[in-house]
Amino acid sequence: MNRSSIAYGVILGCAILAGSANAASLVNAEQQRRSDLVVQIVEKWGEHVEGAYSRSADAWSKDMLPLLMKTPLDSLQRAANARTFEDMNEALLAKPAPMPVLPRVGLATPLVSGSSTPRPAAAEDSTQALGDADGDLVYVPVTPCRVIDTRLAGGTIPAGGTRSFDIAAATGYAAQGGSATDCDVGNVGTIGSAVINFTVVNPDLAGYITAYAFGGTQPLAATVNYAAGDIRGNLAIVPVDSNSAGNDITVFTFGGTHLVGDIVGYFIAPQATALQCTSTFATQNVAANGIFNFPIPACPVSYAVTGAGCRTPGFNEAAWSINGMYRNGSTVDTYCSGLNTTAGVITVEGTAQCCRVPGR
Repeated sequence: MNRSSIAYGVILGCAILAGSANAASLVNAEQQRRSDLVVQIVEKWGEHVEGAYSRSADAWSKDMLPLLMKTPLDSLQRAANARTFEDMNEALLAKPAPMPVLPRVGLATPLVSGSSTPRPAAAEDSTQALGDADGDLVYVPVTPCRVIDTRLAGGTIPAGGTRSFDIAAATGYAAQGGSATDCDVGNVGTIGSAVINFTVVNPDLAGYITAYAFGGTQPLAATVNYAAGDIRGNLAIVPVDSNSAGNDITVFTFGGTHLVGDIVGYFIAPQATALQCTSTFATQNVAANGIFNFPIPACPVSYAVTGAGCRTPGFNEAAWSINGMYRNGSTVDTYCSGLNTTAGVITVEGTAQCCRVPGR
């Protein structure tokens, strides 16, 4: 990259943001420090952006300039000192997004007629249920992973516009400004909903974003409410269009804004799981013509008996009263009971099969 052209652009950007093109207004120490840090960041990472996101360093630096000039100095310094591109990007998100509980965010009503600002958000939706009436979905957490960053790909989402994104990418999210990996989501099969931490960056006016399933009807729920120039985030559960081979979700924004999205988990249909089984065993020697009545040992804690039986080494050696399982009121007991019908000693053996669903 051409350092002189970058420096000129930074200085000009400072002047515009300060409201004057007079170079004398840029002499103060804070503006000079800011200019130096911005030049350091765009020079350090310009080639990385070209290689990882197939976007020219010049275009990226011009798009980032307004954001960098409004970033708090301490955050800008951390970004300049960052050793990795991911750490640099995180440092620029000056207001870390809170991580609220999983219930969906509050509702936002439509615009007041003739107004340029949205109505205040309604009370939060306290719905706790997940899944549906036919079968609950299973939540699978993943290490937080970036799937959307319009600062690196796509640019600002225009006011009143929408943009769609792939959430279950099989190869990676670099085309959306995210990770080059599949974030441990791309090859897990059909997912029903994604849990994403959305962050809006530098919106041009107060408003909100709404995330919803690609191809679906835009709901009245506000995923993130924001003020002009804000960096604001929220965690949201977003239904995913499982029938789409490409885009999975769509995001509407009231004001023009950059958008960052990190996936932290997803909901998937329950899958059949093999039982985890063990067994218990008991044996007893019975004298000629003797009666036997002994329990088969109980199952270990958290296991349930699924079957039981008793035997002798030879045929027709016993008359059985209880051979394995029998119902005793509200419980099921496992016993070997009967009579040795021979004139000699026999061995009676009993075993119980005990199983559980793994992890329960």
